[in-house]
Amino acid sequence: MTSRPSPLDLVADVAAICVEPTPAAARAAAVLERIGEAIPLEAAALSTFDPVEGRHFTVAEIGYSDPVLTYLNDGFVNEDPAFLTMRFRNPRPLRWCDIPNYRNMFSAHEVFIPGGFAEGSTTCLFTRDGRYTGALHLSSDSPLPISDSAVETLIALQRVIAPVMDAMRPPEGQTWTDLLEEAGEAALLTTDRRLVTLPGLRRDKWLADDSPLTAELLANADGTVHRFAWVSPTGRCHEVRRTRLAAGVLVTLREAAAPYRLSPREVQVLTLVAVGLGNPDIGLALSLSPRTVATHVEHILAKLGCATRVAAASKAVAEEIVPLPGPPATPLLVRT
Repeated sequence: MTSRPSPLDLVADVAAICVEPTPAAARAAAVLERIGEAIPLEAAALSTFDPVEGRHFTVAEIGYSDPVLTYLNDGFVNEDPAFLTMRFRNPRPLRWCDIPNYRNMFSAHEVFIPGGFAEGSTTCLFTRDGRYTGALHLSSDSPLPISDSAVETLIALQRVIAPVMDAMRPPEGQTWTDLLEEAGEAALLTTDRRLVTLPGLRRDKWLADDSPLTAELLANADGTVHRFAWVSPTGRCHEVRRTRLAAGVLVTLREAAAPYRLSPREVQVLTLVAVGLGNPDIGLALSLSPRTVATHVEHILAKLGCATRVAAASKAVAEEIVPLPGPPATPLLVRT
């Protein structure tokens, strides 16, 4: 005869997941999967709170549509009376059935029920020192609420999951909006040298798994440069930004002109000058004649206001125009 799993088993499993040496986003997804095995649900989401900007951002989710997710991170956390009670007065998780007439309130009547749900609960997440770090949302298409024992389990999980959401916070003094402003693509570079997708953010072109930029980022995962110019295989110049988080390094990419009015080809030449290559090797890497490379170098020196290649390379690295010197992971090619 097998015994029925104890709520303590769920808490223990989630605690083990939360301390695994994997990216915070991956741990968050695993937490939702494990909770879904123990508590009946059709959808679940974990959101992190940005205290500087006062906004919530989804870290992992299962089963929610984009409109419902958007509402959970905006109108719900800012205006829903039940959520505000949990956040600021009583942290005990609340179900729809715990709130009188909740089905006729805006959140349920206008968003959750049209979204296909008939019951749900939210758990605000607090660290041991009382800091609010995010929320856990669970929704079901059944009108039957989760059990009282499940609520007690969620209470036990509050302080277990909170640090994972804390690891997804942006650095002090910055906001997610600042970091993602105008970004065409974004991804998380993990400590084990993987580039992973973040919920709601694109990485389907130059940050895709088979992209030359991805290969370069992975080859130089320990780099300390916060930003640099990168030229795509189509000949367009982009700004790459790297922001260190507790969970890894946030990489964002946006198309932008290079500093000092450098052309895309000049960015490529300058990158290889900073590596220490001479004109013949640069020409070989870029399929250019040494004479053409020399002309590009002359233009680069003039634009940067430098007298020598060494000075130009030093300035380019110091001002984060190019990455720190290191062998490029892939050929720097531009289609003409």
